[in-house]
Amino acid sequence: MKAPEKSTSKGAVRAYHHGDLAAALIDEGVRAIEESGLEALSLRAVARQTEVSAAAVYRHFADKDALLAAIAGRGFTEINRAFEAALEGAKRRNALGRLRALGQTYIAFALTHPGLYRLMFGAARPGFGRHDALESEAAKAWQILGETVAAAFPAQSTARAIKAATVAAWSLVHGYAVLRLEGQLPPEDMPDADSVLANLVPREPD
Repeated sequence: MKAPEKSTSKGAVRAYHHGDLAAALIDEGVRAIEESGLEALSLRAVARQTEVSAAAVYRHFADKDALLAAIAGRGFTEINRAFEAALEGAKRRNALGRLRALGQTYIAFALTHPGLYRLMFGAARPGFGRHDALESEAAKAWQILGETVAAAFPAQSTARAIKAATVAAWSLVHGYAVLRLEGQLPPEDMPDADSVLANLVPREPD
C-alpha cells in the first residue's frame, strides 16, 4: 500500500510560501504526531515549525480540535486511497480474497503510521457532528469495508447480517493492529497478519 508521505517542517514552509497554509499546517501536524506523539501537538508548536504566527493558524483552524480533525481527515483520505488501490490490485481474487487484501492494507497503515492511526481511531479523535470533512472521509472508509464484506455474502443476505459481519471484520483487524502497536503479546506469541486474516470469514448468523 502507498503510505502517506511524511512532510518536513521545511516542506510545510514551502507549501505555505506557495499559498496553501492550511495544507502546510496539516503536513506539520502529521509530522509532529508521527515523530513526537499526539500529546506534543499544539497550535503554537505547529505555527512555530511552519514559521507563521499563531494568529495565522487561527485563521484556518478555530482551535486544536479543528486542526486534529483536519489531520485525521487527511489520514482517512490516505487510507481510502490505499483501500481503493488494494481492491484494484486484488480484483482478480474472489470476494474473500479482496476482503483480506483490505485487512492487510488496514494493518499495514496502522503499523506504518501509529500516531496518525491512534488519532483516527482512538479516544483523541475529534467528536462526530462537528467536522463534516472528517466524517465524510471516515464514512467512505466504512462504506468501502461494508461493500467488500457484502460481496462475500449471498445476494439474499439481510442488511443486519452484513452490518454485523462488517463490525466483526473491523474488530478483527483493529484489535490485531492495537495488540501489535501496544506490544500486548510477546513477539514469539504474536502471529503474522496473514495468519490472523485467515480467520476473516464472514458468515450468516445461526
